Amino acid sequence: MRTGRVRSGGPGEERSEMAGGANLEAQLCSEQFGSGAARGCLAAADGSLQWEAWEWRWWGLSGPCPGRARGRDGGGGGTPGTASPRLSRLLVVFLPQGFPDSVSPDYLPYQLWDSVQAFASSLSGSLATHAVLLGIGVGNAEASVSAATATWLVKDSTGMLGRIIFAWWKGSKLDCNAKQWRLFADILNDVAMFLEIMAPIYPIFFTMTVCISNLAKCIVSVAGGATRAALTMHQARRNNMADVSAKDSSQETLVNLAGLLVSLLMLPLVSACPSFSLSCFFFLTALHIYANYRAVRALVLETLNEDRLRLVLKHFLQRGEVLDPTSANQMEPLWTGFWPSLSLSLGVPLHRLISSVFELQQLVEGHQEPYLLHWDKSKSQVQVVLSQKAGPETILRAATHGLVLEALQGDGPLPRELEELRNRVLAGADKESWVIIKETHQVLDKLFPKFLKGLQDAGWKTEKHQLEVDEWRATWLPSPEKKIL
Repeated sequence: MRTGRVRSGGPGEERSEMAGGANLEAQLCSEQFGSGAARGCLAAADGSLQWEAWEWRWWGLSGPCPGRARGRDGGGGGTPGTASPRLSRLLVVFLPQGFPDSVSPDYLPYQLWDSVQAFASSLSGSLATHAVLLGIGVGNAEASVSAATATWLVKDSTGMLGRIIFAWWKGSKLDCNAKQWRLFADILNDVAMFLEIMAPIYPIFFTMTVCISNLAKCIVSVAGGATRAALTMHQARRNNMADVSAKDSSQETLVNLAGLLVSLLMLPLVSACPSFSLSCFFFLTALHIYANYRAVRALVLETLNEDRLRLVLKHFLQRGEVLDPTSANQMEPLWTGFWPSLSLSLGVPLHRLISSVFELQQLVEGHQEPYLLHWDKSKSQVQVVLSQKAGPETILRAATHGLVLEALQGDGPLPRELEELRNRVLAGADKESWVIIKETHQVLDKLFPKFLKGLQDAGWKTEKHQLEVDEWRATWLPSPEKKIL
């Protein structure tokens, strides 16, 4: 039996033996799909290419694909290196191209729980639709077609007006607290469906009840659609928002189709027993709310809104460390944030804070940053005027400044410089708030660069934010430079 050793003889014999032995083991090239395992290519004895079998992986499971690929394209189909052949086509249909590298790390847990809630909502919606149709008079020979049509038109008109008003009232606020509004929208949707189920029980209030229900559903449509768009921006990591949105729509369509098939089996069972229908609805509602909670809790947003900034800053002031996005998102409250904060207002008009030249001088004194800050200690309210030059980092510092002032009236350990200021605030030594503001500016000159670097090192995206900022901007004469003796 020959080996790969070089025997005595001419160069032609040496090359022949190398081709017959070593080249079978030498890898000529390799390829990989996305972040999947690479496969190599060997030279066969007949001069053809012999590709290694794909290693498939899917949700932590892995193994070799059957067979050994040969030929020009390796004979593989679907999405290699990502899943077994039986699952590859399914992944291509329902998951974004390049998954999981093309989406955020929280994509999979969020979409799983979102699918569960969509399935529960689909079944609940079938029960609610069944009740509304009964209330309108479907199946009742004495029911009037014109009356049913009028009820339906009034219901739809009320919802359309509600959609316009809510979009005007809260449309610009939904980005700041996308998780909270997403949860709020789904809970409001459950309330709307409950009203629809109860509407036929009280026929005298039927029209009013379904109008209120449809109004709530239209609010759900605005809040849910807007927050879904904000979350899609977060999930898309390769400028693939359209693909992520399209695949989310495909997933939702599949879930609704499954819900429709189950509803066809469920409705004949519950239609004869209203109490059983109501029991099914309460069970599905509980599942819907739980799945929604788990879905939004799974999200890890890397941009700062007021709640996340407050949590991260508090931890930094108390322990000198910056929370990473995963920890801060787990601690973020989900049942607040629907209404504007009374403690911090960014981008307020300058005329709201001053009425004289003296007040303007007080406000500007000691301010070298492109924002002015007014602190009402009695109301625990901070209002910030932004300059035309204020960018994301300036707005982040202004919000941090306002939350530091809020911390001076709270509990918990603080750095030594701020602890001294808090003692003066609590003792009422400085009745004029602008004195404290001027001194906190000096503290932040040293503290904020460390905080900003800690945010960036921890994985926060500081080049953008989700703080609620109004559109007012102002210009003013700068304060005299600080003199260093």
